[in-house]
Amino acid sequence: MLVRPMIGSWEVSRIEAIATHEARRLAVLPVPGLSGDLHQDLGRGALAVEISGSLLGDEARDEFLKELREKFLAGEPVDFVADIVGESELERVLIESFELEECAALADTFRYRIILREYTEPPAPAGLGDDFGVDAALDLDAALGLDLLDLPGLLGDVPQIGDLLSPIKPAAENLKQTLTQSGALLNPLKEVL
Repeated sequence: MLVRPMIGSWEVSRIEAIATHEARRLAVLPVPGLSGDLHQDLGRGALAVEISGSLLGDEARDEFLKELREKFLAGEPVDFVADIVGESELERVLIESFELEECAALADTFRYRIILREYTEPPAPAGLGDDFGVDAALDLDAALGLDLLDLPGLLGDVPQIGDLLSPIKPAAENLKQTLTQSGALLNPLKEVL
């Protein structure tokens, strides 16, 4: 059974070629003295699908761009079906990029190229989970957790420090008086200028 390539509910028109790119992610580990390298398989990378084709006429181009740009600008994953990805378990894709070019050699002919990338739902953030429970009899505030702690009591006996600025207050007053008198020292220079 032939399945026409569809991005969401939009059927891509005038397809000339469709290709997939699949690759394994391999970490190359060079080992001194070993002929060759060790490879660690990190699983497969996201499948990429490239769709290319051509359009004839301004109306076809405008309709095509309206549908494609709407999905591209939304940046949301969309459903994708096509024969070429039948056994790959590819269900949702992101429109990674697209190109549109006008051919000068052929009047009103436009060529397009769309790159789709497999979308994988990100894992749920790590947390305490739903099974984390707080015993109501303990009367704990799980949101803060610090309500029952007596933080000042944990410090023990802290001696009174007092006013830390009191030893320098006389010097500060003396500096203030000296600076107010320094303005008068510049009066003769003011008269000369």
